[in-house]
Amino acid sequence: MKRIIILTICLVTVLVETAAQKDMAVAPVFAGKVVPKKRMEETLVKGESIHKFKLSLFRSLKMEVSTVERDTIESLVLLDAPGMEDSSETEYEMKDGHLSYCIVSLPAQQKRYLCYQCYESRPDTYQLTLVYIEGWATLKDLHRTFKRK
Repeated sequence: MKRIIILTICLVTVLVETAAQKDMAVAPVFAGKVVPKKRMEETLVKGESIHKFKLSLFRSLKMEVSTVERDTIESLVLLDAPGMEDSSETEYEMKDGHLSYCIVSLPAQQKRYLCYQCYESRPDTYQLTLVYIEGWATLKDLHRTFKRK
């Protein structure tokens, strides 16, 4: 009986975490449908350990991607960030015609952010980080917490 309860709790936890990104264009990236999960390093933090940063959920994917994968992920991020030039809770940087960095505030009752960073590590290969954050932190708070390469 204990095993069934523990298994059910684990399953519900995974479903709740993935549901947060379901309404987003980048959901396939978090689901491992753009880049296989075995090529991604995922970090998931929630609960009391991140409350000191004014966050309730932090989900990060780090991966090495090809040009085609980078372009696909970049286009999905841009779909989630319409009008990012006009938002005070958003910042971004373009390099050589491609998105290299952004923090995008997403509409919701609580603050939600999508963060993206990509740089070329060698010809036609990129280091890409995609982060989904929920909580009550402001963009200023996130700057104090996270450093950018």
